[in-house]
Amino acid sequence: MSHLVIIDGHAIAHRAYHSIPPLSLNAQPVNAIYGFYSMVLSSIDQLKPDYLLVCLDSPGPTFRNDEFIGYRAKRKPTDHDLVSQLPLLSQTLEKTGIPSLSMGGFEADDLIGTLAKKAQKKKFIQKITIITGDKDLMQLVNKKVSLFVPIRGLSETKTYDPAGVLEKLGVTPPQVVDLKALMGDMSDSYPGVTGVGPKTAIDLLTKYQNLDNIYTHLDEISDNVKEKLIKDKNNAYLSQKLATLICNIPLKFKFRSARLNQDKFLGLLSLFEEYHFKSLSSRLKRRLNFEENTKPVKTLKQKIDPNQSSLF
Repeated sequence: MSHLVIIDGHAIAHRAYHSIPPLSLNAQPVNAIYGFYSMVLSSIDQLKPDYLLVCLDSPGPTFRNDEFIGYRAKRKPTDHDLVSQLPLLSQTLEKTGIPSLSMGGFEADDLIGTLAKKAQKKKFIQKITIITGDKDLMQLVNKKVSLFVPIRGLSETKTYDPAGVLEKLGVTPPQVVDLKALMGDMSDSYPGVTGVGPKTAIDLLTKYQNLDNIYTHLDEISDNVKEKLIKDKNNAYLSQKLATLICNIPLKFKFRSARLNQDKFLGLLSLFEEYHFKSLSSRLKRRLNFEENTKPVKTLKQKIDPNQSSLF
């Protein structure tokens, strides 16, 4: 069963930055880069993907900023040491040969949604896992798509299928957007319905399934909640729009280019040696059954079976 893994690059790098102690190379902080690639190796080990790609946020505003001027306005500024590492993410991925995608005006989440939707139509891809710390992506989960989420630092993870989303949030994946429409989102600073918290929102969605049905059946809802819904109807639908991932971006991407192969693993080894990530290099060499004292990357290629299309 061919398995595609899509990594939410900046989300994982951000988590890595706050999980890995300060680390620098020639005065350049690299702990987020180290942690990101540590997660890459862990995901290869645990998930055994056949295909791997990374989606990245692009600098500048997105269409959500145009829709709502307050979008993410209350977020604290990103640490300078993390900001300085973000360009390294795309640069290092290019060196490894692992595809990375970004597009101005859209978030990585939208690219992930678009790629996941496209991948589900590919007969040679039977399973899709998204690695992210962003629970907004739970709206994409279905029988074919799951989320692989770091829970504590980078070492403890949890995989969410549809049943896991229901257990975690109290709603099904298709209802995640409407849950956020009712509750709002403090991290992204969009409003929702004032005074409607998780319990009320879950109760409403359990009974009425979606936001449209809730507003169609206002007469059945208690006066206290009904007044709140009526007052903030515009905010509810604005929040719904902001929470909804765009899954039809006109991307041209060949999924077969994301196949994990010899060259990509050698690219990772070369990168780890360049950045002096000795522990990551050792981990990958052990995976590939290389001797610890093997140094020149060129000689490593000779140790790989040329007929082996996938190393895991």
